[in-house]
Amino acid sequence: MKKVVVIDDEEKVIGDIAEILEKEGYTVATFSNPLSAIKTIEAVSDIDLILTDMNMPGISGSEILKAAQNHKRPIPVIVFTGFGDVDTAVNIMKAGASDFLCKPISGRELSVRVRKVMEKEELAEEVADLRRRLTTSESFYSIVGKSKKMTDVFELINSVAQTDVTVLIRGETGTGKELVARAIHDASHRKAEPFVAISCTAIQNTLLESELFGHEKGSFTGAHALKIGKLESAGKGTVFLDEIGDTSLEIQAKLLRVLQEKEFVRVGGVKPIKLDARILAATNRNLEEAVKEAEFREDLYYRLNVIEIAMPSLREREDDILIIANHFLDLYKKRYNKNIEGFAPSAIEQVLSHPWPGNVRELKNAIERAVLTNPRRWIDKMSGLNHNARAQSGMFSDMPSRMPFAKAKETVLEELDKAYLTQYMQQEKGQINKVAELLGVSTRTVSRSLEKYGLDKMAFKDKG
Repeated sequence: MKKVVVIDDEEKVIGDIAEILEKEGYTVATFSNPLSAIKTIEAVSDIDLILTDMNMPGISGSEILKAAQNHKRPIPVIVFTGFGDVDTAVNIMKAGASDFLCKPISGRELSVRVRKVMEKEELAEEVADLRRRLTTSESFYSIVGKSKKMTDVFELINSVAQTDVTVLIRGETGTGKELVARAIHDASHRKAEPFVAISCTAIQNTLLESELFGHEKGSFTGAHALKIGKLESAGKGTVFLDEIGDTSLEIQAKLLRVLQEKEFVRVGGVKPIKLDARILAATNRNLEEAVKEAEFREDLYYRLNVIEIAMPSLREREDDILIIANHFLDLYKKRYNKNIEGFAPSAIEQVLSHPWPGNVRELKNAIERAVLTNPRRWIDKMSGLNHNARAQSGMFSDMPSRMPFAKAKETVLEELDKAYLTQYMQQEKGQINKVAELLGVSTRTVSRSLEKYGLDKMAFKDKG
């Protein structure tokens, strides 16, 4: 139960305030003597809020405010002041008060202001607790990392988890977008309900509608029985739409209706079904460009992008690379019952020098491969990594002398991406499935990159 201290030299004022707050469920201590109140504030450790008059005989509200701020756990203060005294109110807030109330005090306004200050303090405590946990732990709901970029992501996950707002998770392939979606679900009030993930690239668009919405018996050739779709089977849980940027315009139109109306209809059906699940979506595409090119609906983009969580690439969080590598090493040596002590300096150098275009997924695959193929107690070589592409790319040689940083960065990253793709395609003699496996991405992603950079897979085939 929250404890509130009320200070005013008028007995009737503090009596009325106490009565209102006690009805709200607070424990209230009242003081008509401000000096006694200060002694209590200094002695008691679990006061949650102070309400004080600004002008009292012998002592001012500013001294109460100072005592609250000097407390070992600073206490929020709401100050009473004369009606319309704007300058005083501004100075009170600048001095550190959480809020102010003009006399005479309305009971309804008092309740609202006290509740808001309490909620703000609770949120601040949650954020502080989260920061403490992040500094003492290397993982957050199975997401590994301690870099600033990742702690920012963790805080954002924590802030949106208790809401039902739609979240769009963006980032390159392999950065862990599904892990973020699962973290949001696991930190929410829906955690006991199903988490249903569906890859919009793994299913043909002709079948995706049935997967999402379900279908009635006989609604099309092959529909021999009623099928419950993912949106329905999720119940009151969470539906994660991965790579939503690859859906057709027809599917996008139906998803827009789902988000707007909170209902859907099975294929071949007529009865609307209420959507109880929360929708989370992810993409590695530039949806703004897709909207410009009429490949993605603008109205759906705005519906999805209420809150955006941007997952950084592995090259943007270099401080996390060894932490993640050791995490996967522990995972796979236990899984395969391998007696491996750790990484030798030579392997560490390889891990740190590799730019990881496939991000965490590529690193995960590389560590699993190293554990399976390593015959010694220390991993001294990371097989399957290309270490010459950076030198081969020539990414800086043709760059104009004057170029905005953002454009230069985009150019460098594209050149690096193209160089790595070329290197792997040469190494695997144009076998897209093998290149995809090495990079930890889908074959569709490799094919799309080849098309983007104007590379012909046949040019890499072994002509011998």
